Amino acid sequence: MTLDFPTVAVLGYLLCLGIALGFSLLLLVLRGQPALRLWTASLWLLALSLTSVALRAQLPVVPLVIFGNAVLALSAVLMLYGVARHLERRLPPWQPALLAGVYVAGIVVFVVPFPNLAIRLNVASLFAVLVNGWMAWLLVRHAPPAQRTSCRLAAAIFAAEAGVYLVRLWLPVAPGAGQDIFRAGAPMFATYLAGIFLELARCFALVLLLVERMLVDLRRAARTDGLTGLLNRSAVLADGQAHLQHGLRAQQPMALLLLDVDHFKQINDRWGHQCGDRVLQQVAQVLVSCMSSPQHLLGRYGGEEFVVLLPGAGHARAVELAATIHAQLRRHPAQVGTAQVQVTTSIGLAVGSGQHDLAALLAAADAALYQAKADGRDRTVSAAPVAAT
Repeated sequence: MTLDFPTVAVLGYLLCLGIALGFSLLLLVLRGQPALRLWTASLWLLALSLTSVALRAQLPVVPLVIFGNAVLALSAVLMLYGVARHLERRLPPWQPALLAGVYVAGIVVFVVPFPNLAIRLNVASLFAVLVNGWMAWLLVRHAPPAQRTSCRLAAAIFAAEAGVYLVRLWLPVAPGAGQDIFRAGAPMFATYLAGIFLELARCFALVLLLVERMLVDLRRAARTDGLTGLLNRSAVLADGQAHLQHGLRAQQPMALLLLDVDHFKQINDRWGHQCGDRVLQQVAQVLVSCMSSPQHLLGRYGGEEFVVLLPGAGHARAVELAATIHAQLRRHPAQVGTAQVQVTTSIGLAVGSGQHDLAALLAAADAALYQAKADGRDRTVSAAPVAAT
């Protein structure tokens, strides 16, 4: 087999077809990934666009060139939208639509009234530079902290593609090529070959984006309570231990609130477990609204119990927050259908200073919570200061 332009074009087409099929199979498994749907559609359109290159000898050139480039523009727009969707960024529709429209219009001008292969290739190269550069910028600028590795690697691939097409802007077209891209010359052939390798690398980069995103989602799910969306018990205690270590070095206090929803069993018995779930969700929303610092840790401790850890907070600040929670719960009853369920909570408060221990804080707060319920509920009881250990 001779490695000439037509042969490489066919091989590139078959490669894109195989990649599109592979992403379609991946989509059958990962149906909940909206970015994957856009990327799969983009890859199929890219394969369709390359079909026009493979059929140049069998069909009229002018309509085939216009069709192939229009489909290529749509493929690029969908790839761009997929990247934005993966990053959860809103992309104004008119921006990529305008870029694609100008590109297709340029192709039409230089294939119908003013046929010129060199200018047409420059228009296509400039479009590729802008789109790939745009995607690389999005991946670098808006990469979530937990997904920076995959985003930076994908950005490098898109930037490399932009670089290849930027170089192609300055390459000459072979004399006598006419309107036949297959006779554009060795430099153009080299950029086409590089584009095929980078297309394969880009697909691996897209898969890497999905894999790291799923790993992040799995880690988040392992730390999150499924009903309330708060940290689960193991996560809040693990993070609390980390804050304790920091507080130990800085000699800062640590306050802890242990909350229990009052008469929760009666709510379940009277209104049903669905209502009970709704009450827990409402309590969680109120607690989130009361948190005034990103350093505060809030989680579901178990059942109808919640825990709030306040690194750096003393007794006065913890009492103030507990009063805010009581007030906000009274103002925001749980809505269950057309009925409103008034919710109150009992709170046990414990404060440690210096080298305090998380288990000791929890035990002290639990004893104070028990006392709050014995004293009539809907109140806060403070434990004696937890001694250093």
